[in-house]
Amino acid sequence: MERAAVLRLDAEWAKVRAGRPAASPTERERMLTELIAALARHAAGDLSLAARLSLRYGDLARHHFDTGRRTEALGAVDEAVRHCAEPAEHDDEHARWYARALIRQAVYLAEPLSDELGLPRYAFHPHGEQPCAEDRLAGLAAVEATHRAIAVWERLDQSDPRNREGLAQAHVFLGDRLEELGRPVDAAECAVRAEREFHALWQAPDPAERAHAAVLEHLGDQLERRLRRCPFEGGLTQLHKRELLPERLLPLAVLAARIEGVAPESIAQGLGLERAEVGRILRARSWRAVWRFDIRRADGRWVPLAHPWRGMDAVTDCTAEEVAAELTDAFVTSADAPPAPTPWRFALWWEEEDHLDGSRVRMTSEAFGEPAREPAADPS
Repeated sequence: MERAAVLRLDAEWAKVRAGRPAASPTERERMLTELIAALARHAAGDLSLAARLSLRYGDLARHHFDTGRRTEALGAVDEAVRHCAEPAEHDDEHARWYARALIRQAVYLAEPLSDELGLPRYAFHPHGEQPCAEDRLAGLAAVEATHRAIAVWERLDQSDPRNREGLAQAHVFLGDRLEELGRPVDAAECAVRAEREFHALWQAPDPAERAHAAVLEHLGDQLERRLRRCPFEGGLTQLHKRELLPERLLPLAVLAARIEGVAPESIAQGLGLERAEVGRILRARSWRAVWRFDIRRADGRWVPLAHPWRGMDAVTDCTAEEVAAELTDAFVTSADAPPAPTPWRFALWWEEEDHLDGSRVRMTSEAFGEPAREPAADPS
């Protein structure tokens, strides 16, 4: 097949890719496989075709990933990255393709580290559930691929809005990868940097203002979630010292520290606030405590109890430990507490019920403090 014929075939695929005409997954895969084979015959020594071959490998990777074939997706995206590396050195558009291929590679690598809602599975306490060695190595490789993408965006002309937006998006993805590895402080830093980059890039009036506002809202939600998981010492205090704690989120940081059990005087010192201001924030802002008591049945299943032993309430100026102590004291003296030796467990969250490893306080009837090792529980 001649080069011109290959390009016509590529143009046909571009129409199918855009949904005109519609094609079944099987037909799309067949077209892509044939197109990749045709491009590969002409790509050696032709940087433009090599870069286009990279794009089509990227399309094939997306097809595999969307149809649940992560292994095949990783193989295809590896080819996409490999074929675009050299063209990226000679042409800015190809460099942008290369950076995006690296980001996709990172997303596919990190897939086991997220749950069915796309939220991190293991972004919790260091002693909580951890990914297996294979998935952790994949996550570290995803971080490395994202750093490589950032390096590509950084060397491009930053007066071009496409490059600045690409760099900001890459920082968003880096934050996602770091959060998946249980590094909320580093992930929060990435969110702050990305937010600042987007604010600098999108000056009003902007024709795409609504879309940009949605991106900034998403980033703000991510940042708040990550800050809720940051420890006070070495986390919130370090972000403050490095001017990476937005002023609008200082009250959230104060609340997070108090929930952790930090004294108001220490909060003021660590976040550079007046003691009176910390007190004002703690009086004015409540936090939502969410709790659940479970009873273990004879068959080993953990079954949650009904209200009031599964519920939520607004709490003002109390630590998580204080709330947990009040709830457990009430439970053990209630008629609902099971007779010994029936096991029960308790978990307390900030904001919403989630994984047990994400709870602020967790205990079992066998051991108060560090929870006893428990078998895998049902999702309830």
